Amino acid sequence: MSQDPAEQSRLTTEDRALIRSIGTRLRRLIQGEVLDNEASERRDELGILANMINRVGKELRLIRRQEQKHREELEHRLEELRTAQDARQRLQYTIEELSTPILNIYQGVLLLPIIGGMDDQRAEQMITTLLEHVQQTRSFVVILDITGMAVIDTQVANTLIRAAQATALLGASVILCGMTPDVAQVVVSLGINLSVFQSCSDLQAGLKIALRITNHRIVTI
Repeated sequence: MSQDPAEQSRLTTEDRALIRSIGTRLRRLIQGEVLDNEASERRDELGILANMINRVGKELRLIRRQEQKHREELEHRLEELRTAQDARQRLQYTIEELSTPILNIYQGVLLLPIIGGMDDQRAEQMITTLLEHVQQTRSFVVILDITGMAVIDTQVANTLIRAAQATALLGASVILCGMTPDVAQVVVSLGINLSVFQSCSDLQAGLKIALRITNHRIVTI
């Protein structure tokens, strides 16, 4: 803070020190520092200016603390949201696993009972999970049991066909069991070609076919 030479000559050493202190405080405020200086006991213009800067510093310090607290609260909420999202994803994965259980019922034979409806998401999840199990277990036969499906439409049929074709590429045969007369009539009326499957009426018949394919047989004791 520059002073007129005549006026500067009237300033005391204490005045000059306070002016330099005020300049330093202003520079630090501009640079974003938080000040915490003691109040000046002077009641003249320099004392008032110094105390104003002190008040500004205290307000800034309070604002910074509030911002820090708000930021910590936001980070805590974000962490809670991430935790909840992870829990939902694990729950969704568990539901999908339960809705598409793949059972290793015999050496080289997998059973996939399909229950309920079939949307695009479940279809993709079912095919992906099935192929993973076929590859991991090196199975030769997959039995798709559609007994628990009330309706077979074009979308469901296409999903089953895709599953059979993809499974065949891994060297496994697909048996379709649980075809009721009503479902068979719907399939025929829709012109759906299920020739990629070996079809049978129930799971027992499907298991017999699977054992024959894997060169096993059921022995009655």
